[in-house]
Amino acid sequence: MVKPMSDTRSDYRILVAEHALGILESVIKAKKLPIPVNWKKAQELHSQTRSALMQIKFSFMPPTMLAHSELAKRLQELARELAAVLLPREWLEKTQIDQKTRRTIAEIKYAIRTLYGLPARLSLGDDNDPLYAVDIECVEVLSVAKHPNADNLYITRAKGVFTYTIVTNIKDVRKGDLRAAAILPPVDLRGQLSEAMYCSRGRIESGCTAGKRPPVNGIERSEVEKIIYSIVKGK
Repeated sequence: MVKPMSDTRSDYRILVAEHALGILESVIKAKKLPIPVNWKKAQELHSQTRSALMQIKFSFMPPTMLAHSELAKRLQELARELAAVLLPREWLEKTQIDQKTRRTIAEIKYAIRTLYGLPARLSLGDDNDPLYAVDIECVEVLSVAKHPNADNLYITRAKGVFTYTIVTNIKDVRKGDLRAAAILPPVDLRGQLSEAMYCSRGRIESGCTAGKRPPVNGIERSEVEKIIYSIVKGK
């Protein structure tokens, strides 16, 4: 049975990936990383990535089919190349990084992850669900500390696929909790960088493995949707 065409032009997953590509464009144009970056190569890869993403956007293929296409594989290859050029590990490990640079690096990591993970999110289903637009994973809370500049905020570290700093206003967040977290564009919250947002209805007691996507019924949909709509609107 042949699947009907899909309007990939309005798929939230692809629109959020476009936004991520825009973040990378801003970083490449600014050229303000304190590490040796081949900016010409970065610009060439960015241009190729944009071309690949536009082909995906105007493919009109059902997302679950598009997820396994050569276009999707090409996008992932380019994302890996961008990571190698923009985030050379040997330099990052020995470079003193200030708060502003840390924010830029976090933006690059988010953008590349969002582009690389697009095929996996497309494979979640053919319906255009905003929850599919970003990576959402189970995380284990590793630490909780009071925010130094806000009485109602807490700085947490949480482990999923990677380890994230998550600034939250959830009062009952505790070390050892398993919670759902949406990986979002990094933001500065009263002087502290936050790389994700907790989006579960409290602690998840079962069906949650750190690094894996949580069950749908464990995700608080409304807050994630608000952010996705905001990203797409401002893209």
